[in-house]
Amino acid sequence: METNTKKAVSKKSYLSAIVVLLLLNSASIYMLFHEKNKREDLGFQKTALEQDFRMLNDTLQNRNTSIEQFTGKNAELDKTIASKQEEISHQKLTIQNLLKKVKLTQSELKKVKGLMAQYKNSIADMGNQIATLTKQKEELLAQNGQLNQDLSAEKQTTSQLTEKNTLLAKKVKIGSLLPIANIDVEAVKTRRTGREVDVRRAKVASNLKISFETGENKVLDPGPVSLYVRIINPKGETIAVEDQGSGIMQAVESDKPVQYTKKADINYDQSNKKVVVYWGKYIQDPGTYKVELYQNGYVVGQGQVKLS
Repeated sequence: METNTKKAVSKKSYLSAIVVLLLLNSASIYMLFHEKNKREDLGFQKTALEQDFRMLNDTLQNRNTSIEQFTGKNAELDKTIASKQEEISHQKLTIQNLLKKVKLTQSELKKVKGLMAQYKNSIADMGNQIATLTKQKEELLAQNGQLNQDLSAEKQTTSQLTEKNTLLAKKVKIGSLLPIANIDVEAVKTRRTGREVDVRRAKVASNLKISFETGENKVLDPGPVSLYVRIINPKGETIAVEDQGSGIMQAVESDKPVQYTKKADINYDQSNKKVVVYWGKYIQDPGTYKVELYQNGYVVGQGQVKLS
């Protein structure tokens, strides 16, 4: 009886030991499996963080390229951009060094996640800054475009006014010209008695006598008026002698300087005046002598005489 009891106890103890061993073994298997899953989860998280880090680096590269267009133009802005870029570079280097480790602990992984959030926010801030600067640039360009457009319109208006004023001044100038109809050109010789006679031969002529009437012009203010006589010899050359009053004037029609033979100043009183001009140098060659009369650069009369 006692022997059977001992056997029963022994069998019970054996079974209990087996149960304990099975429980311990199951716990070990569970812990090993849990630890493996934990390591795999940390690895997956690290891989995901590395992928996010690469994407953020690409975004940062694009941001840096975009912000280059705003540097070098404003010292204060350059300082702000440089400070932000330095901050981001420090964050990037810290994350890089942590991700270089083959395995990360839970606390290291948590630290990387926090740094990644800061890194992402810093890059987003740079993006917002670029957007603000781009908008300001576009507004400035629009303002400059409007200013250029206004300036162009103002220049066009000024040009039109200048042209209009020039045309008006030209009309006033033309309106103030004397209405000289014809110029009478004669070759004359003065006899010993002082009597003046017409001649037809160049060799006996002592002067060319140029006569004309001014006519009436109520637009022209009373006062001194300068007329310029140009005598052209048979060769087509302007006769000019400097010490006899010859000079240069500006012709309006050709917009070129023109040599004149003699200047005739008259005191005009808005009434018709008879004017006579004499010229006696270099008129001994036979042929046709042409005369042009100028006022304010405009031809106001013409005439000629043919000498044998």
